[in-house]
Amino acid sequence: MPKVLQIMNAKNVLITGSTGFIGRHLVAELAKTKGYNIFCLVRNPFKVKFLAKLGVKFIYADITQSSSLEKILDYKIDIIFHCAGYVNNKNRDLLYKINVLGTENICRLAKKLDIERMVYLSSVSVVSGNPLVPLYEDLPYKATNIYGESKIEAEKKVIDYRKKGLRSVILRPCMVYGEGEPHMLGLLLFLLKFRLLPLINGGRNKLHLVYVKNVVEAMLFSLNNDKFLQGTFFIADNEVLTVKDIFTIFAAAINSSPPWDIPVILNHFFLNIPFVGKKLKFFLKDRIYSIEKIKSLNFNPIYPAQESLKNSVIKKM
Repeated sequence: MPKVLQIMNAKNVLITGSTGFIGRHLVAELAKTKGYNIFCLVRNPFKVKFLAKLGVKFIYADITQSSSLEKILDYKIDIIFHCAGYVNNKNRDLLYKINVLGTENICRLAKKLDIERMVYLSSVSVVSGNPLVPLYEDLPYKATNIYGESKIEAEKKVIDYRKKGLRSVILRPCMVYGEGEPHMLGLLLFLLKFRLLPLINGGRNKLHLVYVKNVVEAMLFSLNNDKFLQGTFFIADNEVLTVKDIFTIFAAAINSSPPWDIPVILNHFFLNIPFVGKKLKFFLKDRIYSIEKIKSLNFNPIYPAQESLKNSVIKKM
């Protein structure tokens, strides 16, 4: 007999990737809001310390093992936020296993549970290989790396299940920053502190980012408008900043000097240094994303980029 786990008039919400960067912020925001019973799908019990303080419930399972998800059928789940994903761009097998197979398993589970809505976090990487500036949602699939390829295949799984009746939202955040960001922020701050991060092309190229709290706001906003159940939607900050703007904000937040410019005459030299050159080339392309589509549904990112970038450094989650 199914377990009675729902508080009267509250929605039961299941969150995958709840111990990850975006997932933790989503759980923290939902925990402030009355009307939700939060169930965190967790694989590693040693990563739940922060979440345990928020009074959530845990379901231990692995999204890549469909048999381990069967226990969730005993629960009454109304909404699924599928945030789990693998971002390391070096392991094709794990990218497929977690991003593609894991997403398919969650879609199958959601269909069996007959949930009200699933919100899936995709990525702008599914179209980032297109040359247009700005990019927009309806461009053809075109990735620049194997991570993007895995997200394309995962998104296709969600669309397939949408055709089968799964009420699903597909959101595509661009590069996400914020308190507790585990991938790039620490390294960037280290390089800025020791003056090891120069600006190529004077830092003039534009880098459109999104604050993690703007991502969370968009995820929650998408629950209340059925127009989100069609198509896909970029999420990005309102402001598009230059690379120099971003790095200067970071440097000021750690009381460091602004980053220095690479003299034009030395560009070729730096761009051909192994490893370093590849990283610098990333900042030579304008990366801008149109958010007019999500704005047309009355969503507007409420957290300003400059202040949010500063808070990402001086505050810890």
